[in-house]
Formats: sequence, structure tokens, C-alpha cells
Amino acid sequence: MKISIYHRTTYTYDKTVPRLSQSLRLYPSICKNQSVINWVINVDKGKIKYLYTDSLGHQTYSLTNKNITGSQNIIAKGEVETKDFSGVLKGPKEKVNPECFVRYTNLTSPSVEVIDLCHGINRKNDQISLSHELNLIAANAIKYKSGTTTFNTTAQKALIDGKGVCQDFAHILITLARYIGLPARYINGFLYDENSAVSSSHAWTEIYIDHLGWVGFDPTYKKCIDDNYIRICAGFDALDASTIKGTTTNYSGEENLSVKVEIAQS
Repeated sequence: MKISIYHRTTYTYDKTVPRLSQSLRLYPSICKNQSVINWVINVDKGKIKYLYTDSLGHQTYSLTNKNITGSQNIIAKGEVETKDFSGVLKGPKEKVNPECFVRYTNLTSPSVEVIDLCHGINRKNDQISLSHELNLIAANAIKYKSGTTTFNTTAQKALIDGKGVCQDFAHILITLARYIGLPARYINGFLYDENSAVSSSHAWTEIYIDHLGWVGFDPTYKKCIDDNYIRICAGFDALDASTIKGTTTNYSGEENLSVKVEIAQS
């Protein structure tokens, strides 16, 4: 499937920012599941340059600004052709041992609420069956409700509140998988949904299964990923897998963020 994507991130500052340094990971993952037909990253302020490809295969860019005022736009757009491998990630360009992803983070710690979800799981099942079971457990653990959580919301908090968004479903599944010993990681990307009038970024989970490798599970939709998904960035959790990270120097003002996404089959 050929999918076109337009992703604009706008930062607005109420005072002059003496110095702003940002790291961008906005280029689609290089793997057999998707091929980039064309892709460009533009900014309306500052200088952007390619830095390196990291050990997880992310093409990483830097963006620097001095004495920036008002707003700043970062636009990633292009066309990607995707293939469906029943959730299995084929040929990723990375060099990280999967066992690194059994480590917990503050957002994915095994709280009492998470451990309770594991009661009744048949751990004698094969890893594939077990992963599908965990995906359904995470999917049914909370209700989807937009605007109820932030990037700092933990899996535990989402479970206690009983609601969240795709990020929270992914964090819960990651925590469950790691608790029973399966490497799991957070994926940032896009989902094309012809039945939805709203386009947005999306998040899901990859679980490492012996003899298969990384397999993408989407607890928000109770399924494995397919050719409707465009993979961008991986990490331990939502904060680690952020596509844009930045720091300001000598700035005491406010920062507001807005995102616009347009996704269509091309």
C-alpha cells in the first residue's frame, strides 16, 4: 500500500529563546515492511542537518536556533509503500540486543495493578500465543478516551484511572510482556484508517519472539500491525521513543505544542 503523510509540529514561545537545540528522529524506519518513495524534513527557522544513524536504525538530525521568537514549525512529509508481514518486523537496520528491552522504566514499572493482570495467564503457552493473550489483556484493561493522559502518564496511573490513549495501551502491554520475561518496546508511527476522519500519530508495541524476531502488536485495536502502519521510531517508552527532543538555554518562558497530521492512501 502507498501512503502519503504530512506531519507538522508547531512550537510557540511567549518570550525570546536564546538558544534551542533539538534532535529529530522523523524519518521512517528502514526495513522490508516499508520503503520510502520520497521523504523530506523541513523547518521554517534554524538549521537542520543529518547527524548519524543510531544503533536502532533511526536517521537522526539536529536542529539549532538562536534568539528564536514566536513559533517554529517542523514538517515531515512524504510517501511510503508498506507491506503486510502479519506483524513481523522484517530486516530492521539495527544492532541492539533484544534483551536490552526487558528493562523497566518509570513509565513501565510492574506495579500491583499490572501484576494483577497477569493472574491466570498460562505461561506454558508458546511465545506467540502468550503475546496475543497479553495484547488482549492490555486492550481490555482500560477504555480509550482522548485527552485524559500525558507523555508522563505511567502504565500504573492509566490502569488506576481506567482510561487512556494509544500510548497508555502500549505502555501497559510493554509492562506485561517485560514482567513475564519477554523483551518489549514502544513504537512511534502513523496509522492509516480509511474509516476515520481524524488523522494522528499512533503508538503500538513490539514484542520479541524467538525464531520470529520483533512482532508488532496494537492493543488499541486488538490486532497485529499490518500494511496500514508506518513505523518511525522505537524506544523503551513514549519518552524514549519521542520523535523530537529538545533543550533550551537561559529560557524562562512558556512553550506550547501543537501537531497536525494528514494521512491518505496514495
